[in-house]
Amino acid sequence: MLLVNTRSTQTRIDKTVIPVLKVNENVSLEEQIAQRAHELWQHRDQRHGSDMADWFQAEREVNEWHQKRIAGKIHRQSNAG
Repeated sequence: MLLVNTRSTQTRIDKTVIPVLKVNENVSLEEQIAQRAHELWQHRDQRHGSDMADWFQAEREVNEWHQKRIAGKIHRQSNAG
């Protein structure tokens, strides 16, 4: 964590990077979300108290990943035929 001094305030800037999403397509959607939520928890130094926030963020990230994957397939199919 980096502290930046401005004129009258001190601002915290978190310099850590959230791990890249890697979806395992060989498991259920729920397991994919659980795995990502666990990664997010680990990224927060395994501090407890944000399990729902981690779950909802993981759910959002995994669902967006699947939506982009499907959109890419549709786009490729429309260009091929």
